[in-house]
Amino acid sequence: MASFKGLDVFQRAVLMAKYIYSITASFPDNERLGMTFHLQRAAVSIPAILAEGTSRRTTKDRQHSVDIALGSLNEIYAQLLVAKELNYLQEAEVKRFERGYDALRPKLIAYQRSIESHPHQ
Repeated sequence: MASFKGLDVFQRAVLMAKYIYSITASFPDNERLGMTFHLQRAAVSIPAILAEGTSRRTTKDRQHSVDIALGSLNEIYAQLLVAKELNYLQEAEVKRFERGYDALRPKLIAYQRSIESHPHQ
């Protein structure tokens, strides 16, 4: 079984989590237990679930972990769009996220497909 730390998707997910933490630092204090918490939780869940998924015994379970990561990625996107509408973010911050999203999402899908091709990694 390959180490999750060496996975490109894991490393990209960590960078995305770092970015989410950096942009939510400027959110209003009244959002600490609201949107800030939910965005940070979803962002950290992506690399965490990828790491957890590498320890799953079946191909189906490992692939399901990637499904969950993809769901969290979409959750972040939706919340950032709401944050922009609430004027918590600038358009440039959302665009930067979208570039990361557009890079990470296909990598997650490719990784999920590779699990099928190489079930014992």
